Amino acid sequence: MMRPLTVLTVHPEFILAYAKFGVFKAARERKLAEVTALNLRDFAVDKHGSVDDRPFGGGDGMVMRPEPLTAALAAVSGEPRVIYTSPAGKPWTHAEAERLAAGKEPLVFVCGRFAGVDQRFLDKKVHEQYSLGDFVLSGGELAALAMIDSILRFVPGVLGHQESALKDSFADGCAGGLEHPLYTRPPEWEGMKVPEVLMGGDHEKIAAWRREEAKRRTAELRPDLMKR
Repeated sequence: MMRPLTVLTVHPEFILAYAKFGVFKAARERKLAEVTALNLRDFAVDKHGSVDDRPFGGGDGMVMRPEPLTAALAAVSGEPRVIYTSPAGKPWTHAEAERLAAGKEPLVFVCGRFAGVDQRFLDKKVHEQYSLGDFVLSGGELAALAMIDSILRFVPGVLGHQESALKDSFADGCAGGLEHPLYTRPPEWEGMKVPEVLMGGDHEKIAAWRREEAKRRTAELRPDLMKR
């Protein structure tokens, strides 16, 4: 059964363009999941396509109104889990992507724009809020695409080699840390050689080298992961 992932946005073309490639395309073609977008302006409060208004209490920017968001959400079939991309959300992680990928319910991603979204909609309709990091984007589309991409990688059958997701950085296969360095042809490039252990064909030595290099790399580049 194809799992639906729907994005509510004022810029559906952002989502639909990206959905033509990579794991988005693979998931759709293999009938495992499909990413679609609903244009919030189709649910506008007036003939001018309005989905936002000035904030009560004054201040800069415009606030997305709850009515168009609620109407768009009502157009999604089933009982979806609703996710809002927000600087106020909890950090998006590898583990969260894996958890949501394991679920069966439809997923809806609400993409904020302008100054933000009316708090009443967030309080009543949104199940979870996530942030990609301590920075601000012009809208939630990029964040939603990143989250969906990481979720689809965990859906069995989407990747050509399903073990790939298990060996990614932050996965259990990397002890929750970073992946080991990678090398390919040529054996020597600009005076730099591929480590001899990778050329020798001894798989036990290669596995041991990769484990140690993953630990070293994690300690050097992301020491915060070593404390978990």
